[in-house]
Amino acid sequence: MLAKLVDGYYLYCSDLRTDLLATNGVSAWSCSNRVPSEVLEWFRLGRPFSGYQIEEIDSTLSLKIKNLPEIILKSAEPVKVIPTILTELSLRENKRELNAKQEAARIAKEAKRKEIFRTATLKNVALKVAYLGWKYDGLARQINTNDTIEEILLRACEKCALIYTARDYKITRCGRTDKGVSAFTQVISLYLRSKTAEGETDPEKDYDYVTLINNVLPPKVKLVAWAYVGLEFDARFQVLYRSYKYYFPKCDLDIELMRGSLERFVGTHNFRGFCKADRTLESQNFERTITYLAIDLVTEDRDDDKLSIYCITILGHAFLWHQIRNMVSLLFRIGLQLESPKVISSMLETGVKYNYGMASQIPLVLFDCEFENIDWNEGRIDLSQTWFESVVKTTLIKQLMSTELLSVKNIGVLCDTKQQSIMSRPFIT
Repeated sequence: MLAKLVDGYYLYCSDLRTDLLATNGVSAWSCSNRVPSEVLEWFRLGRPFSGYQIEEIDSTLSLKIKNLPEIILKSAEPVKVIPTILTELSLRENKRELNAKQEAARIAKEAKRKEIFRTATLKNVALKVAYLGWKYDGLARQINTNDTIEEILLRACEKCALIYTARDYKITRCGRTDKGVSAFTQVISLYLRSKTAEGETDPEKDYDYVTLINNVLPPKVKLVAWAYVGLEFDARFQVLYRSYKYYFPKCDLDIELMRGSLERFVGTHNFRGFCKADRTLESQNFERTITYLAIDLVTEDRDDDKLSIYCITILGHAFLWHQIRNMVSLLFRIGLQLESPKVISSMLETGVKYNYGMASQIPLVLFDCEFENIDWNEGRIDLSQTWFESVVKTTLIKQLMSTELLSVKNIGVLCDTKQQSIMSRPFIT
C-alpha cells in the first residue's frame, strides 16, 4: 500500500500492516511500532493526502507527521527501503508523457475528482461478482500483473468515480480463487461513493451499482448484485459456508466407484496431504470440515455416454490452498481404478502428501457463498454474446472430433488411461 504525501515524500505500508516506511528518494525512515489506524484509513479509502505534512527532526534522523504527532519514523537503511517503494511506484505510475494541453486537462480532472471526494459520502458495500476466470491471473491483485479480477473491478470503480483511486485500495473477499478458476458468486466488500446521506440505506435513492460498473467491465466479468453492509463486515471471516463445483466429462471414469469414495472426505479431517502449505504463515492449521460432497449428472450425451458432463459439488466453511484440486485429482485416479478408495482414509489419517498432479483449474468454480442478514439488490446481466461464442466453438470442436480423419478412438484419454504417464493428462497439470 503506497501513499504520496506533500513535499516529495512517500509512505509505504506492507500488506501485513506491520511495517510503515517513508522516503524522499535520498534518505529513508521506518516505523517499527504498530501502524496507527488513521494511516490505515488513508490507505484503505484511497483519500488524497495533501493535508498531511512530513517534518524532519533530529537532523533528519527522525520524521514525524505534523497532523499525527504520535507517528515517529526512525532513520533506516535506504538500500532496504527505497527499492521497495520505487518498485511500487514503477508498477503504478503513469509512464505516458503528456503534452501541455493534456497535462492541464489531467490536472483539472484530478482537481474535480478531489473536490468530489472531499465531501463525498462513502459506504461499505458488498458486491456479488461472477466471472469466467480462465484467462485471468486469479482474483487477488499482484505486483507483477494487472490481469486480475480485483484489478479489473477496482479500475472499473475508479472509472465510474465510485472510488478515488484504484491504487492500493484494500478490499475484503469471500474466497481467493487461483489463476484460471471461475466464480459465480464471489463476494467482496469495499467503500464506494454513495448518493445517499450518512446513515441512510435506501437502495432506490442510491446509484445503480450493477448497471454502472457492468458498463465498463469486460464481458467475462460481471457484477450480479450489491448490498449495504456494516463497517465491521469482512467477506472472508463472516461467510457461513462456501460451495465449489468441478465439471468434467465422464470419459473412462467409474462414476459409481467415485461416488462410493466421497463419504471418506465428509467430516472434520487433517487435509495436510491435499494442500499446498502457505509459507507466509508461521504456523498453519490444516484441519477443515466438509459438510457435503456429491457427484451429479449435468448434461447427458445420448450418442456417447463418455461425453456426458458431470460435476463434483463440495460444501464447507473454508478450504486450504489447492485442497479441492488435489481431492479431485485423487477421485479421478480412483475412478480410473488406479488407486483404492482406502488411500483417502490413509492420507487423512497420516497427513502424507503423495506426488499426484493437481486437477486442472479450468473446470473449478466458486459456485456459492452464504452470509447472514444481507439484503441483496440484484441487477440484470446479459451473457448471451459470451454464450453464443462458447457454444459455437464447442460445436465446431465436437464436429471436428467426429470427422473420419480426426476420429477419437478412445475418448478416455481426456482423463487418463492406465498406459499414460500421470503427468500427461489434460485434466492433470
